[in-house]
Amino acid sequence: MISQISGRINHLTEEAVTLENDGIFYELMIPSGLYNSLKSLQAENNPITLHTIYYIEAGDMKSYHYPRLVGFTNLVDKEFFQAFTTVSGLGIKKALKSLTLPIRDIATAIETKDAATLIRLPGLGRRLAEKVIAELAGKMARFALAKGEEPLSTPQKEKENFVLEALEVLLQLQYRRAEAESMIDKAMKTNPRIVSTEELITAIFNLEASQRKGVAR
Repeated sequence: MISQISGRINHLTEEAVTLENDGIFYELMIPSGLYNSLKSLQAENNPITLHTIYYIEAGDMKSYHYPRLVGFTNLVDKEFFQAFTTVSGLGIKKALKSLTLPIRDIATAIETKDAATLIRLPGLGRRLAEKVIAELAGKMARFALAKGEEPLSTPQKEKENFVLEALEVLLQLQYRRAEAESMIDKAMKTNPRIVSTEELITAIFNLEASQRKGVAR
């Protein structure tokens, strides 16, 4: 069981961070709200420590399973997330995107059986919100006392279909998700007028080709 990792930030996106420790690189999923603080730490190039959750993700084919890590800068946040994701139907990825309120507010809503507040969380809906209350009410009081006032995740804007299609293409080409998302972000910033998968893939290719040419020089 991997419960904690220390290292320097090698790569960072809003959804994942790669830490380097003695030549070994660990990729961890993170709540998007940690991005800005980790970006500052990356600039300082000092080692950081993340409290981690290790789990196995089932692939599209039943015979394929992938080890995954989720990282948190605060141990209480990790423990809350562990408790939160014990609810069936609330998977790791959905839970990471749903934490758009401070954990104390989410925990308070669970303890007071305030389904209306939980429904505000992305991806929950009334049925799942009621299930969260039924399974966790009475177990979240200590998290409701947490002092943190910032949500762990920031609301995500819906991505255009062509962006999702381009992401799928890159994943099929065996790029890591964090790497593929970074390539897409750079291409979209270079040309915000891109409106199709083909244009986006071409823009990514041009950026990669330009970068390789620069390295070759």
